[in-house]
Amino acid sequence: MPLNRVETQRLQERQRSVNSNSSRSAMRDLAIGAAVGYCSSRAMDQATSWYLERQSEASKQREEEIAGGGTPELIGKKLARLVGRDDVTDEAAIRIGSVVHRSLGMAFGMAAAALARKVVRPLTAGIATGAAAFVVVDEAFLSALFTPPPWAYPFERHLRGVVGHLGYGVTAGAMLSAARWLGAVSR
Repeated sequence: MPLNRVETQRLQERQRSVNSNSSRSAMRDLAIGAAVGYCSSRAMDQATSWYLERQSEASKQREEEIAGGGTPELIGKKLARLVGRDDVTDEAAIRIGSVVHRSLGMAFGMAAAALARKVVRPLTAGIATGAAAFVVVDEAFLSALFTPPPWAYPFERHLRGVVGHLGYGVTAGAMLSAARWLGAVSR
């Protein structure tokens, strides 16, 4: 039996309400993901600093020969040149590179939140996005646009990246798990 006009309107209103709530919930989850990504990128910095203290002096020296100043500075200087600024200081370049680093961390945090929302467990989502960030960003994107190719660097640098991104992933996963347990993130 076909629905009458009133029943059809009620159904349409209910559907709009469900869609609106779902949209708000998705936006909230992405915002939480951005915050998780920011915090996780801070944890990643701690993990890579910890590893760097244990890295051999020979590999540190080789890294300096290959990419003096480090990745954030290289990124900052290249981006400044792209907008016609050749006069950027090393400190300003590092700040620019750090903004890129935090922004990518936030973007991958949002991706982890999206995965945890519907597809996988939060810890798995965190570790998967940390691993993806290592491969896509460190080993591909940065090399293609800003830094020397991956094979130019010593193995220890890659291992430091793995340690850092694992720290990122575990932190993101733990934070998303806590957010889900508290009811702040959708299931």
